[in-house]
Amino acid sequence: METRIATLNDIKALCPLLTEFFTYNAGLQPLYNSEAVEDGEYPKIIIEGDNSDFLIAVDNGAVVGFIHIEQMKTQPYNSVVQHNYAEIIAFMVTASHRAHGVGTKLLDAAKEWSKERNLDYIELISMINADDANLFYDKKGFKTVSYIRRQML
Repeated sequence: METRIATLNDIKALCPLLTEFFTYNAGLQPLYNSEAVEDGEYPKIIIEGDNSDFLIAVDNGAVVGFIHIEQMKTQPYNSVVQHNYAEIIAFMVTASHRAHGVGTKLLDAAKEWSKERNLDYIELISMINADDANLFYDKKGFKTVSYIRRQML
């Protein structure tokens, strides 16, 4: 298995994984996420962008996982310590390849991607009821530093 930055040639293989990711998220939080079929526009925009990439895991020619990662900056306020950081926007490994080290390899690739850009840290938002994902993030050393709270109107 290899990890690498996706190219435009990988879009067709990414689309079913993104569709699966959207379905998973919709199942966890249907009030905020809906099922959608990826047509290729989303990965195309990311792949062509300057500050973002899809990192993919490829096993026997098949894409079996991905991380959408973006370079970010903290808000430019005097009260905020300035940081350049990486944000993981989306992260998924196909069900058949979970618990086989694919997620770890993708996360290692994300760390390398971030170090090459001299970024300070990696950040992500995960759904509170994504138990397996949150357990994985805990094991990999991610710390909770804030909460997102909502009040319905």
